[in-house]
Amino acid sequence: MNLSRYIQNSVLNNPRINDPYALKAAIVQSGHEWHQRNPQARGALAENLRIFGLDHGDAAVEALEYNIFLHYYEKLLPLYCTPQAYAAYLRENVDGAAGLDTLHAAQAASEACLVATGHFGAVEILAPYFALHGMTVSAVLRFTTPQFSAAAFQQAQRLIKSGSFSPMHFIEIGKPGVAAALEMAAVIRRGEVLITVFDERTEYSIPADLFGRRVWGGAGIDRLMKFAGAPHRLFAAFMVRIGDERYFLDTTIVPTGCAAPIQQLFDMMASNIRRHPEQWYLMHEEVDLVEERPVA
Repeated sequence: MNLSRYIQNSVLNNPRINDPYALKAAIVQSGHEWHQRNPQARGALAENLRIFGLDHGDAAVEALEYNIFLHYYEKLLPLYCTPQAYAAYLRENVDGAAGLDTLHAAQAASEACLVATGHFGAVEILAPYFALHGMTVSAVLRFTTPQFSAAAFQQAQRLIKSGSFSPMHFIEIGKPGVAAALEMAAVIRRGEVLITVFDERTEYSIPADLFGRRVWGGAGIDRLMKFAGAPHRLFAAFMVRIGDERYFLDTTIVPTGCAAPIQQLFDMMASNIRRHPEQWYLMHEEVDLVEERPVA
């Protein structure tokens, strides 16, 4: 059983977990238990960091492990507090005014916002944070279990019905009956906000450079920009952890007409990884987006 399933099985429907503090403690404990049962995982983390030329010593690996646990905490947090409490949590703990201004400016100009992010930082907070500030959001993702898919959908409905959040939708890649590419294009044509990750290898990925390694990414964002058929702007957005449950929304517009938008996205993410390598939680998976050889 992988780490994600182990944590979800340990936490979801556990009657002893009834508040955010208990949730965080339970996730950290479950994460440590999983690593004890899977000692090879630490070596895999170190190897993934090494491949990209990042610090892979014991302290760096421990910091990465803990931030992976925080990722699951942030993913499950809305399930363990009221919508009003979650809205207050986001308002109090996210420094995002400047980033929001850039998205609101695009919306005011009747442009859709194509928000590209990575497996980095508090990515799970992006969609609800935008929805909290009046944007209709669709997030492209894969749920690891049907149980979590159902729980996430129910929680999104709770947030919306509270009146504090604008509509949030999920476009589930790989789910039977879901035409993800068509749904993504429809979001752009409606002039809404679409969030998708780009640092993964898919059938639509193209080569790029990251820390001197050839990687595959983009997940079809470049194709979507060409064929969406509606005004839009491309943003790189990363929700960076800057303290104990404190976050900073780092948002940058990719210039219109950029000849290599996917490379630009990887360059922007690289800047954040250099400052916070422990927050690139993709490192806990088998990383298949990279080729070992340096870029020629």
